[in-house]
Amino acid sequence: MKQDSGQCWTSLRIGIISMLHRRHLHALHLCLSAILILIVSGKSTDAQIRFDKNLLRNDDAWFQSDVARAVADNVIQYQSPQGGWPKSTNLARPPRAPDDIPRPGDGRANSLDNDATTVPMQFLARMAHETGDIRYRDSFLRGVDYLLAAQYPGGGWPQFWPLRKGYYSHITFNDGAMIRVMHLLRDVADGEAPYGFVDGMRRRKAAEAVRLGIECILKCQVVVDGVPTVWCAQHDVKTLAPTQARSYEHPSLSGSESAGVLIFLMSVSDPTPEMMRAVQAGVEWFDSVKIEGYRYNNSQTGLALTKDQQAAPLWARFYEIKSNRPIFSDRDGVIRYDIQEIGGERRGGYSWYGDWGQKVAQKYSQWPHHEGVKKQLRSRSRRIPEHSGASSHRYRAIVSTDIGGTDPDDFQSMVHLLVYSDLLDLEGLVSSPYGEGRMKDILDVIDCYEQDYECLSSYSDKYPNPDILRAITKQGEIERAPYAGVGRPTEGSRWIIDCAHRDDSRPLCLLVWGGLEDVAQALNDAPGILPKLRVYWIGGPNKKWSPDAYQYVVDHHPTLWMIESNATYRGWFTGGDQSGVWGNERFVSEHIKGIGALGNFFVRQKADIKMGDTPSVGWLLNGRLEDPSRPGWGGRYVRAWKRPNLKLNRLPKESDRIEVFGILELVIPAGDAPPDAKATLIVENQRLIGHLADDRTMRFRFCPKAAKQYSFQLESNVASLDGLRGAITACAPEPSVAARPDTRLPNWWTDDLTPSLAEGPHSGAKTVSRWRESYLSDFAGRILRCQRPATVNAAEVTP
Repeated sequence: MKQDSGQCWTSLRIGIISMLHRRHLHALHLCLSAILILIVSGKSTDAQIRFDKNLLRNDDAWFQSDVARAVADNVIQYQSPQGGWPKSTNLARPPRAPDDIPRPGDGRANSLDNDATTVPMQFLARMAHETGDIRYRDSFLRGVDYLLAAQYPGGGWPQFWPLRKGYYSHITFNDGAMIRVMHLLRDVADGEAPYGFVDGMRRRKAAEAVRLGIECILKCQVVVDGVPTVWCAQHDVKTLAPTQARSYEHPSLSGSESAGVLIFLMSVSDPTPEMMRAVQAGVEWFDSVKIEGYRYNNSQTGLALTKDQQAAPLWARFYEIKSNRPIFSDRDGVIRYDIQEIGGERRGGYSWYGDWGQKVAQKYSQWPHHEGVKKQLRSRSRRIPEHSGASSHRYRAIVSTDIGGTDPDDFQSMVHLLVYSDLLDLEGLVSSPYGEGRMKDILDVIDCYEQDYECLSSYSDKYPNPDILRAITKQGEIERAPYAGVGRPTEGSRWIIDCAHRDDSRPLCLLVWGGLEDVAQALNDAPGILPKLRVYWIGGPNKKWSPDAYQYVVDHHPTLWMIESNATYRGWFTGGDQSGVWGNERFVSEHIKGIGALGNFFVRQKADIKMGDTPSVGWLLNGRLEDPSRPGWGGRYVRAWKRPNLKLNRLPKESDRIEVFGILELVIPAGDAPPDAKATLIVENQRLIGHLADDRTMRFRFCPKAAKQYSFQLESNVASLDGLRGAITACAPEPSVAARPDTRLPNWWTDDLTPSLAEGPHSGAKTVSRWRESYLSDFAGRILRCQRPATVNAAEVTP
């Protein structure tokens, strides 16, 4: 049965007349047939269907129908060159003229408001999934690229992109704009139907965008007198402070938009402690501001609120910051505290009250984490310290580095640190090498940073001035610690003490990329600083060169807060997804090389990724400062078992065993050694100088950095020692030892020995490498700041 639409309308008219005059069944059949043809006709979909999110409720069979195809064919015509869709447009209606499609820059195009862009994308994903039509797939993927491009570096989304002047460029929670984007991108990242056709690269980018979005949400949560509350409908993109939108939408605490934010956070399957605290604080705020005993009438006439003791609780759209009083405005922008004081046009033309808090409470009652987080909060004050990670994520940090030695990874890690230095309060850069390398090597990296500083500082005024960085660069110890573990104070050790003594309630994070000499010396000279310190030490090979300082800390300062990362850190450059652009060499060549002075300096040191010390920075950027057992870029750790130490009064034999990264201590009788007795223990590339003790024993400490056999030889001017040989086998510890944490070391953390978390022989390394795409893609975006100033956003603002 083939008829054009004109014939169909004729048949429909005849059928209706026939029914009216003859009530004939054949006439009814004729009428229904005509209607069916009209519905499936692509020329008339606009007359039958209104494009909105209700279309997504249709079943799979509908999305395979001609009707759905007709709608989809129209939807893709409205997509802009940038990849977005207009708001307030019936996309089911075919454009009849070029002007029917809003052009970039006009009042409707390229919007995230009012379900624009996200709902068309969800619709097209269903179509691509059900039909396999490449046109729908490609249109959706262009939409993904649009959403990724629209995200601010800090994680938020504006209402329109490319940016428009005015409030449209604020971070926009208003009407759920940003939250809808994050829901969609999270679904894309998960890769479940109907998004299974999305390629891996876009899925990884989507996951990273969601992570940044969550960071932005946490940073935007409004803190009033130390207490976190909820969110404004829009926040300033630079300061993240609540800000004005339309004249009647003031900086305030939003009952409507905050509900959507909290419900999204509660939908995250593995929330961080910061997310859980944000949710708990938001839920408590909603409970504290609910309005009971009134019913809301959204009308231009009559009372907006009428007393009704049976009515469900209400929440205001906007609450005044600090006072929590509901506020209202006409288009004149004057704040009123009584809704009846504004005119009928605004009173009845805007949703001033709603049941938003009820939705939050319902979701919270089903949230699997709510009992645990309430227990945590009962044991502490609700007040958050001014500088805590929950409110500002700014940590105090000193880096102690053996930069300039034989391994170029410290140079690469220093480049990475400086690119992220706007997020930290850097208080010291200490050169503490054994052998080659001096303070000048740090200053060389700062010189490159200075060349990129103008671009970097256009993104944030928190980037430290290069001269300030030079002023906090100090020379630390350049020799191995003696057998006692400590020796002389250095400029670096004194600087650690000075910083720890500052009047600042925040802990001082020491990121140690080399030996522990300056940390040990500072603790020896000022033991009172210990409670203030949080040490993340890249151990492993560094422990090999610093066994005496290490043993001093274990023996004399066992309550120190310490992450001893002997193998976990290797996950930064070992394992994980190294296919394609994520490979160590290709990533550097495509994302670092040629990007500013810092990028070029990075490549000159090494043409592939090493960055072995960077997990310590990752711990601060994306980790749990006080809980290393939680996942993060810096790895996940377990409480330390008894620190392995084997003490022998002879050179070891091949049958002797020691745990890898343990301390072998040799106490060898030297007989009638003269006062000037000397001895050197030769192990591979090390020449360990012996210590002649008062009991006439020659003492050495050695740390094996790998599970294998080590051979020893003694050179000495003491005849009984000279020429002695020995060997020992270093073995990986049994995972079961980690089940017995050492109570003497209550704050000491180290590698997780769970076999499934190892990358080859490197225990715990997968707890870092699992984040590879996340931290590398973030670094790739960050280092672009070295050559592209933030003013690029201003150039995108259209009239």
